[in-house]
Amino acid sequence: MKILKVLIEYSVSSLNTPFSYVCEDDVNVKVGCRVYVPFGHQNIVAYIIEIEQTNLSLTELNQRDNIDYKYVYKVLDEEPILDEELFNLAKHMEKEYVCPLISCLQTILPPSYKPASSGLNKITYKKLKKVILNENTNYTSLKTKQLELIQKIKDNDGVFLKDLPQGPVQTLKKHGYVDIIEEEVIEDYFEDYVIHTSKKKLNEEQQNAVDTVINTDKTVCLLQGVTGSGKTEVYLQLVEHYIKNNQTAIVLVPEISLTPMVIQRFKERFKDIAVLHGSLSAKEKQIQYDKIKNQEVKVVIGARSAVFAPLKNIGIIILDEEQSTSYKQDKSPTYHARDIAIYRAKVFNAKVLLGSATPSFESKARGVKGVYKMVYLRRRANNHDLPPVEIVNMREHVSDFSPLISYPLDYEIKRCLDNKEKIILLQNRRGYSPYVSCRKCGYTFKCAHCELSMSYHKNGDKFKCHYCNNEVKFNHKCPKCDNEDFLFMGSGTQKIEEVIERNYPQAKILRMDNDTTNIKNGHFKILEKFRNEDYNILLGTQMVAKGLDFHDVTLVGVINADNSLSAADFRSAEYTFGLLSQVAGRAGRGEKKGNVIVQTYNPEHYTLQMASRHEYELFYQTDMIFRNKMKYPPFSYMSSITVLCVKADQACILADNIFEHLKNYKDFELLGPALPYLFKENEKIRVKILVKSKNHNLIRDVFNDINKKFAKEAKERKCSVVFDIDTYHLL
Repeated sequence: MKILKVLIEYSVSSLNTPFSYVCEDDVNVKVGCRVYVPFGHQNIVAYIIEIEQTNLSLTELNQRDNIDYKYVYKVLDEEPILDEELFNLAKHMEKEYVCPLISCLQTILPPSYKPASSGLNKITYKKLKKVILNENTNYTSLKTKQLELIQKIKDNDGVFLKDLPQGPVQTLKKHGYVDIIEEEVIEDYFEDYVIHTSKKKLNEEQQNAVDTVINTDKTVCLLQGVTGSGKTEVYLQLVEHYIKNNQTAIVLVPEISLTPMVIQRFKERFKDIAVLHGSLSAKEKQIQYDKIKNQEVKVVIGARSAVFAPLKNIGIIILDEEQSTSYKQDKSPTYHARDIAIYRAKVFNAKVLLGSATPSFESKARGVKGVYKMVYLRRRANNHDLPPVEIVNMREHVSDFSPLISYPLDYEIKRCLDNKEKIILLQNRRGYSPYVSCRKCGYTFKCAHCELSMSYHKNGDKFKCHYCNNEVKFNHKCPKCDNEDFLFMGSGTQKIEEVIERNYPQAKILRMDNDTTNIKNGHFKILEKFRNEDYNILLGTQMVAKGLDFHDVTLVGVINADNSLSAADFRSAEYTFGLLSQVAGRAGRGEKKGNVIVQTYNPEHYTLQMASRHEYELFYQTDMIFRNKMKYPPFSYMSSITVLCVKADQACILADNIFEHLKNYKDFELLGPALPYLFKENEKIRVKILVKSKNHNLIRDVFNDINKKFAKEAKERKCSVVFDIDTYHLL
């Protein structure tokens, strides 16, 4: 008899403990496999963490432990789905991010392998008919075209029926020359991404960067390189170095929109790679994951979750655009890909390379202190200067035809269109209008689940909550007073697109935001159209700002730089500077020089002025004075505790009790408890507490203590408590 200790699939703190089941000795089961078990009145998936062998019978076991042991129904895996290294990582995450171990396992694994019932029996492979040769070797009576078909089938060890002429194949089958069978197909979903690039000779700065990363005794290197300085080629040659040493590599990008271009560069250089990101289907993720797990590839490319790729013998993990907030997971476990990369790198004695033109203040501060090894690329690879940036005051230069376009931007758009040059326009807000209100009574349309203003989308004539994706059809009547006259405030990408189409009839425009890229390979299709077809304007949100490399783009226009600058967040200036620097870097990457126009109602702001002069170092020093004064990161660690409950009074009482407990720690500076800007989430009230401290380990240990100490009270009050270590969200 075997006793199996398992974690069940529910990721709640009250069930974060092993449950015991039994199976007979002849059942093939291993630690790390999933099993199907009875739990209460239902059957669920569980993950085995320990196996105990015993000579006792089931009756004797029940008597010994005073437990009514139940048998597992089914073993779902022949081999463990996680190796020891990744399981140890999950246990590290459980403590570091104050969450159930099962939620860490579910985060690490792709959907089809998650210890969760939702992932079962959902992966099916396409079956195609395949033509193969039979044992008949006498082809003397066949005609020339039939012989050519036979040779094609022979050379390719079989050919799919859809790729052959139907009539001749059926004739060959009738006379016994071929057979037709069904075969499961595993497709290469990234075959079309390949472009032909040659290995480039590194300039002196790039070669120094490669040598420094390889030879330094530091685990983490920070590569600070201006836009267009050739960071990607440095990545390619570093990966090549570690592969030659029989090691593997992970390359992370922050946005799915960047993935196609990175895939193109790496797939041409290394042929067999694996790709992991959120836009893949469950089947595609499993195919890619299996390739990695079976050691069929040595390079993995992807977004945040690719940091968990089950590679062996990792040599280097690269985070491109490391300053991006996309590397931080919002939901539990609230990990940052950078921290996971560093943890894994230490296990393998590998290197972590953080690349950016505008590093996050946390990484830059560690580089300045010598915790990270600093490496610089100060000039563009083509030796061109960075493009000039013109700040346009929208209080003085609004055009006659639209309040969204200034005269200088209008002039430059017309010039580029006349010269057959391409343009990128950034408006970091999707939809048509972010706010719609009734002109008669002032009613504003808000999400019923979140209480946030809903954005109006003209395509589909609907309101959409950009936080929870709730959608409501617009019936053009005020629900409060039945008025039919509305004020559409603000502007999103849809409104900008309408203005461009109306005023520049010669323009062919592509819009790139979450609404246009939600189809299969949407990012790739849009970027390929912009690269290869006669589209001349690419309009989009922040996904057009980073990593795109089009040599015929000579103008970048930022429609409203104030969108991000006015956000109620201490990182708003840092985020705006990085966004402007990144999007400015899309211009002038080829032989023609580029030009950048930034429209704003706040032209004197130091962030915009320094960004226009590409003065990152001065901006960093200036904003760090404010950070130090307010004890914001990187001068402290800041984390949050959020209490959620349907009943506001219960959430407030529990938050107050937790706050009183936190007041016992003198090393903590506390803010709250308070209702944040987003005070309602999925119809639950949110109450938030912010904790600042210079002692990161103390925050983690106290949060783990609170998680245990208040578990019973939270359950009684029907509240849930969410811990966000190193939070990026104050509101």
